[in-house]
Amino acid sequence: MKMNLKIGALTLSILMIIALFAGCATDEVYAPHGQTSSSSPGVSSSEKVLTFGSVGYFYNEQWDAAKGWDGWAIGSYGVGETLFRLNDAFKAEPWLLEAYSTKDNKTWELVLRDNILFHNGKKVTAEAVKKCFERTLAANERAKELLPLESFEASGQTLIVKLKEPVASLPNDLTDPLLLVYDAEGSTDFAKTTYYTGPYIPAEFNPGVELTVVKNQQYWGETPKLDKAVFKTIKDANALIMAFQNREIDIVVPIPEAGIPVIQKDAKLKLDTSTGMRTQLIRFNMNSPVVQDAAVRRAISYAIDRSSYSKVISQNTTVPTYGIFPEAFPFGGTKGVNAAVTGFDPAKAKELLSQAGYGDSDKDGILEKNGVKLSLKMIGISAQKEILELSQVLQSQLLEIGIDLKVQAMENISEARKNGAFDLTYESYVAGSTGNPQPFIEYMFVTGGSNNFGKYSSPEVDRLAASLRQASGEAEKNQAIIGITQKILDEVPFIFFAHKNFTCAYNSETVAAFRAQPSEFYILDHTTAAK
Repeated sequence: MKMNLKIGALTLSILMIIALFAGCATDEVYAPHGQTSSSSPGVSSSEKVLTFGSVGYFYNEQWDAAKGWDGWAIGSYGVGETLFRLNDAFKAEPWLLEAYSTKDNKTWELVLRDNILFHNGKKVTAEAVKKCFERTLAANERAKELLPLESFEASGQTLIVKLKEPVASLPNDLTDPLLLVYDAEGSTDFAKTTYYTGPYIPAEFNPGVELTVVKNQQYWGETPKLDKAVFKTIKDANALIMAFQNREIDIVVPIPEAGIPVIQKDAKLKLDTSTGMRTQLIRFNMNSPVVQDAAVRRAISYAIDRSSYSKVISQNTTVPTYGIFPEAFPFGGTKGVNAAVTGFDPAKAKELLSQAGYGDSDKDGILEKNGVKLSLKMIGISAQKEILELSQVLQSQLLEIGIDLKVQAMENISEARKNGAFDLTYESYVAGSTGNPQPFIEYMFVTGGSNNFGKYSSPEVDRLAASLRQASGEAEKNQAIIGITQKILDEVPFIFFAHKNFTCAYNSETVAAFRAQPSEFYILDHTTAAK
């Protein structure tokens, strides 16, 4: 009884906090063509409604897919769509397209379906898609890395895409949520209102707290199964799990590791998992004097107990790795490479540091070289609890080999990364979300890449990355990726320590259909259903 009272009180506190923030923010009301929306739409007994909850997955701060990474969230709500869609095997299938063809992988003919409307009621034509992509390419540096465009030509429903070089992976590349299709002439303030094509339309928006989407009555495809979906952000993982147990949340995306044992005790709460391309990593700042020595970086890799992390901290929702990409891929794991680090070995780490000239002259337990202490600053996102736990364990493990690690958890690390205000970071990325790791390689590893915050630079990696686009077939492309993996493992600008399964949880009493899809692109779509 006392436990129930505590749970009720905590849940009430969470709701009061959410209400407080909601009262302080202005809800953005998105009025689609041919539909009505109010700032406080009610829920009738006949409406099919599901509530999604997450610690930090619903992160967009505005509605412009061309800005930053917000397109990922916008697409996951079922609001935005791309020309192609990934299936569970990471194969690109036509979605907004009726047909496509190419003779040389350099000039592509894309034929749009004839029955698609933007949310404002305007027809989706080739000219509209051309203007959309031109705007996104102008607004986002990552888009230029993704699409080496020479020109677009539009006529009726046919869009001709001419590339500067052959790109055999273009269908997969066009599944990236950065290239969501929207009406580039439909708004004067895209951050506030952007008109997409998806089965759901934004109705309310309180960034970082809660947003609501409603059924698109004019959707071109199969009729959406829900009338409404609510996406709530509860930044405390324990509070989120409690709200799920109390049936205030129907679907948790993704489920925090600490909640898995609790949920498994409730027969009505189900887990759904898929293996995708998400990787967990440590990034080094190559401009930081203390980690410029490769021996230090490799010693840290030896000091990470990947197996214990996967089994204990992440509750078997991750798979240990010593490579970059998942084992399931022909270039995954350590296939075809010579990996120096293949296990947890603190003794080897100490030996490396000693050979590199590090010693403890003042006997304080912290190694130094040329009077400089091995004291490091690690930053990471506070919402990523399992990686934060790893960093706390890593503090202890590094201290045993003579390295002082200070961990700073932040709500947002974007500015600190850009400014180089770190020695190392702990992060999570989808390393090839479209099934093609080339964009990830270009923005993470290539000199000057948009997400190369550690300022890593290797002429050999740059050369191999450039060769990927011209690769004549899969075998040649896979060999180039293996070459890049070897160079990264040799120089250790990053440490890849785990591949993350995408694990969600749902209430089987209220949810009729939901799948954790491996790409993580599609959380809510036309197939998601309530009982």
